[in-house]
Amino acid sequence: MGENIKDLLNEEIAAEIQAISSLDSGSEEKSKAIEDLAKLYRLRIEETKSELDAEDRRSRRTLESEANVRENEIKKSQLDEQIKADVQDEQYKRSQLDEQVKDRYFRLGIAAAELLIPLMFYGIWMRKGFKFEETGTYTSTTFRGLFNRFRPTKK
Repeated sequence: MGENIKDLLNEEIAAEIQAISSLDSGSEEKSKAIEDLAKLYRLRIEETKSELDAEDRRSRRTLESEANVRENEIKKSQLDEQIKADVQDEQYKRSQLDEQVKDRYFRLGIAAAELLIPLMFYGIWMRKGFKFEETGTYTSTTFRGLFNRFRPTKK
C-alpha cells in the first residue's frame, strides 16, 4: 500500500509540473499551482521520512533482537562455565576430604604401630629374659636394667 500511495503522489506531482508549465507566468493560477506543488512535495518528503523511520525501527528491532539472542547465549555460556566450575570445585573438595580421611587412617595406623611394636618387642625380650633367669642361678644386670625400660612411654 505504501508503494501505491507513493506512486499516486509521484503521478500527481508530475501532473502539477505539467500544469504549471502551461500556465502564464505571474498569474494567480500559477502561484496557486506552485503552492499546491510545494504541498505535494512536502507530503512526498513526509512520506519518505515515515518510510525511513519505519525501516529504521525495523532494523533497530532486528539488531536489538540479535543483541538479545547474543546476550542470552553469553549468559548461557557463563552459566555453563559456572556450573562446570562448581562441579570441579565440588570434585576437588571431595578429593581433599578423601585425602584427609586416608591421612587420618594412616596417622592412626602409625600411632598404633608406635605403640604395638615396642610392646611386642618388650614381650619377646621379657620371655627370653625370664627363660634365661628361670633357674635364678645366674642373673643378668642387662635384664634387670631392661625392666625399667619396658614401659611403653615416650621420654
